[in-house]
Amino acid sequence: MIDKFNMSLIEENDSLLLAISGGIDSMVMFYCINEIKTELNLKIAVAHFDHQKRKESFLDRQLVEETCEKLSIKCFTEKLYTDSNENFHNFARKERYNFFVKLANSIGAKKIVLAHNLNDNAETVIMRLTRGSSFEGYRGILEKSKYKNIPIIRPLLNVSRSDIEIYQKSNNIKYNEDSSNQEDHYTRNRYRHHVLPLLGQENPKYLEKIKQFSEYQELAYKLIEKLANQFIKEVVIESDNEHIVDVFRFNELDEIIKIETIKSIVNIQSNNTIELNYTNIKDIIDLFVNKKPHLELSIDSNLYISKSYNKVFIRNQKVIQSHFEFTADDFGEYPLPSGHLVIITKNPDNYYGNMFKLCYNNLDFIFPLTIRNRRNGDRIKTISGTKKIKDVFINIKVPLKQRNEIPIVLNKNQEIIWIPYTHKTKSAGKETLYLIYQGEKQNAWKRH
Repeated sequence: MIDKFNMSLIEENDSLLLAISGGIDSMVMFYCINEIKTELNLKIAVAHFDHQKRKESFLDRQLVEETCEKLSIKCFTEKLYTDSNENFHNFARKERYNFFVKLANSIGAKKIVLAHNLNDNAETVIMRLTRGSSFEGYRGILEKSKYKNIPIIRPLLNVSRSDIEIYQKSNNIKYNEDSSNQEDHYTRNRYRHHVLPLLGQENPKYLEKIKQFSEYQELAYKLIEKLANQFIKEVVIESDNEHIVDVFRFNELDEIIKIETIKSIVNIQSNNTIELNYTNIKDIIDLFVNKKPHLELSIDSNLYISKSYNKVFIRNQKVIQSHFEFTADDFGEYPLPSGHLVIITKNPDNYYGNMFKLCYNNLDFIFPLTIRNRRNGDRIKTISGTKKIKDVFINIKVPLKQRNEIPIVLNKNQEIIWIPYTHKTKSAGKETLYLIYQGEKQNAWKRH
């Protein structure tokens, strides 16, 4: 069996934290790694997590502690004291992995070593195919992965359970049998007891064939991931706690790249706290192709997707638009809630941005100016009469979010005299001053 043990996962001088349950798989792994400890100058510690799900679980802890004492290896244990309303296996897995990571960080272990084997992977793949998963999920269990930036390795992943049993008997390795493994209450056990034996009857080499499937999936996923990351790097804009995606460029992608791109962006945006299902992903893709200029979609209380013309915004929270309004009594810089500026100056040489030249004879007829964002019913004067600002913004495709951020400047008579990039009134006089807006103008309406 040792020849199937993936030695490439363990390097000379490695510092390893072995997750040992006391079952046959982890105990065999424990002894295999201990065999190469001196040769590779390995620093080894053991972590045991007691789920306290069985009355006899304390015997597992005793076995692990006794073995560690016999082999002169440090042993750290933890108990699962509380349960939650969520699925027990999900909750226990999260608590178990958090214990491993916290311990690895505290003792300086560089890798966490788990004892998943070839049968575990086959069970995982068949279960995921049956209940549904993602392209990423259909890869099954990986030999190398990460959890909270700590590498996790599984050197037994190419070893079958029958080979593990042979090695255990040949070396007389003590282990404890989990009585719950014989029950059909748990989904994995039903697959282990009933589904996989049927596959073995059809093809005695089914474990190898499922392993090949996992490897093909992994190779394909690496390419998909690479193309999605390339698109995110070149096209997606990360700004103000949001990701902005160009609709036209996104719709040019192949469907599988779209799926991976959305998943990756959401993982980044949510710090891996939100897991999308297939329906969620399809809903987001449909939002990109929908002909309506403005759409909103909430997937989770912490994930909001909105479309405005040719941009899609992915955020952690819904944008709540608030009004702003203040008075400008003199020259100076006036910061806006968006972080942009309105500048009133006689000398525009040192400033950049969209500019409006206002001519006058007497400053008393200019100040005070009002600077605010739009209001319902706002209208500007045109040659043929008046026009709603809302219609002007729609015509030149100003994104919905920006419509509420663009400053509108009114004179002392509360008449709109300037909207950056959009509208300016004519003025006359011997003296001049300049209104300058330093803000962002999206590609969606640059051409107007």
